[in-house]
Amino acid sequence: MKSPKESVDLPLEYASAIAWELHLMRGECSTAARQICRQAPLDEQALEETARLDESLARAHRVLHTALTAIRRARAKRKNQK
Repeated sequence: MKSPKESVDLPLEYASAIAWELHLMRGECSTAARQICRQAPLDEQALEETARLDESLARAHRVLHTALTAIRRARAKRKNQK
């Protein structure tokens, strides 16, 4: 059994990789939106869906990135206080 004082490894590298994937997926949304805009007639519903997906990915990316930044700063601060 682990001691209560032992640190637990958080999956920060994995979370960082997910944040990067979210960023890449937003790029794919942009590509899809450009392709939709080139179509005649314009598929407004598809464009709206792409925009909603991009906004959702942006929110998820922002939340994850903010959490990762806060964790890293807190760790750096604790390390500097030792």
